[in-house]
Amino acid sequence: MREHGISEGEVRAVLESPEVEGEANFGRLWSQKEIGRRRIRVVYNRGADEAVVVTVMLRRKEGAGS
Repeated sequence: MREHGISEGEVRAVLESPEVEGEANFGRLWSQKEIGRRRIRVVYNRGADEAVVVTVMLRRKEGAGS
């Protein structure tokens, strides 16, 4: 998270109100949300009362050139 300048609060916002969600490998889930000009994706395992975050990454917008 620090490497990409993503705060714990931003990760919490993605998990609490995602714009898009899906299934990842190994039974994990992912949630994604655009915050400001950044699209943040959080991959996590769902526990009984909490989400255990596995990784956090910035995603490029679809159609963005390389």
